[in-house]
Amino acid sequence: MVGKSFRELCEYRACHGLETIAEVESFYAQNRSLFTNRDGGELTRQLKNGTTVRTIHRPIGDGSWVSTIEDITERVQSESKINHLASHDSLTGLPNRAHFEERLDAVLARAETTQTRVAAICIDLDRFKDVNDSFGHAVGDELLKVLSTRMSAATNDGEFVARFGGDEFVGFKSFNEDAELGDFADRLMGALTTKAEIGSFDILPGASLGIAVYPADATDREKLLSNADMAMYRSKESPDERISFYEAGMDEAARERRSLARDVWTALSEKQFFLAYQVQKDARSGAITGYEVLLRWQHPERGLVPPSTFIPVAEECGAISAIGDWVLEHACAEAALWTNKDKIAVNLSPLQLGNTALVDKVRTVLLKTGLPASRLELEVTESAIIGDKARALHILRQIKALGVTVAIDDFGTGYSSLETLRSFPFDKIKLDRSFTTDLENSRQSKAFVRAIVALGKSLEVSVLAEGVETEEQMRVLTAEGCDELQGFLFGRPAPYGEVEIGEEPLRKKTA
Repeated sequence: MVGKSFRELCEYRACHGLETIAEVESFYAQNRSLFTNRDGGELTRQLKNGTTVRTIHRPIGDGSWVSTIEDITERVQSESKINHLASHDSLTGLPNRAHFEERLDAVLARAETTQTRVAAICIDLDRFKDVNDSFGHAVGDELLKVLSTRMSAATNDGEFVARFGGDEFVGFKSFNEDAELGDFADRLMGALTTKAEIGSFDILPGASLGIAVYPADATDREKLLSNADMAMYRSKESPDERISFYEAGMDEAARERRSLARDVWTALSEKQFFLAYQVQKDARSGAITGYEVLLRWQHPERGLVPPSTFIPVAEECGAISAIGDWVLEHACAEAALWTNKDKIAVNLSPLQLGNTALVDKVRTVLLKTGLPASRLELEVTESAIIGDKARALHILRQIKALGVTVAIDDFGTGYSSLETLRSFPFDKIKLDRSFTTDLENSRQSKAFVRAIVALGKSLEVSVLAEGVETEEQMRVLTAEGCDELQGFLFGRPAPYGEVEIGEEPLRKKTA
């Protein structure tokens, strides 16, 4: 290449396909400007093979110049990595809070001039704490990675997703038509609710989404995200609404939710919770077979707070495990004092069932209270065992080895009912009240009851129908072969000492 001009050297690269004509012209122009600059200068350029080089031009007094070319690939890669780490989440690789806020500010500024709308979306994973507690934090981290990859793959131009921390994600979308926003939300929900295989575990994730829209709901980033967050909590509280839009008045609802969460913890320490018992009877003889234990909360100012109000808050604020332990201990202690020998049925939360210490907890409570294991029945829902069936099966078998019976609650509303029945050692099927309610007017409900009763008999498992409120419901359920019945027809739930059983209230043993 001796004797070639600089332009000829540049053209050589184009002729041999190393660069395009446009790239060569740009490079030549940049270097030409450096040559004519009396102060010299430098130029950084990335080659086709990924190497980054820096060229430094220094003029010499006689009018000539010296160029030094340095390979700075490693330094550039290090700087790029540092910049990426500063703007992205280290676990999932998604943009972090700072990056998200910077991008959202820019999008909002552009939307103001283009008259477009921008939706902020707050995303919170459902039952993620249960995943960590049941399977370990390593599995939880892998789940976050999988879901993050899915969400990234689900985004298109004008859409952005980031992780703020924990199981909290956010996104935004610039849009004109409502259908565009709906499509984005549906794609995110699809990514977040599809089964994930993490090692040997099959985990069915879920998520709650809250959406606020610029400029209708807020005109600045901070308020927009705050309103989307409040809408997200509306979704978490509603079992049927996984995506919620911000509405005026949610501010007050958010303050109330935070206040209620504080009160839940206070209720535990100040003994505001109490237990109520609802009788269960043999469908044919009418004899009492046991009582379901139900949690009640008498708040000093709010009055009687419904479980449907405080249970979701207890799950959200992390109090549900402590509450579940309290219920188990106090129910066994009270039942041990009864003059009769009837069973008690205690509900287990998904978090309790996922805790490996559950078996020891049950064993300790039985020893401490003196309640025979045969008088304790633990109720679990299908949703509580669907995450890790092998783990749940192991725990339930250990519980049964103690002499405790196990019932599947709200049967017919879960994920894989027949498979669950075949796989797990249940002693009882509790038919969900929704089938009892529709029994008199729905042939489908009656057919479902008949099928489950037949299945129960083939598995040698008793079937209890919940929600019995009328004589006709009792007649039909008995005729269809249900073994046990429970509902307001036989008595409303009442505290220890007040439960009417048709003969006398529950009484404490006398010395």
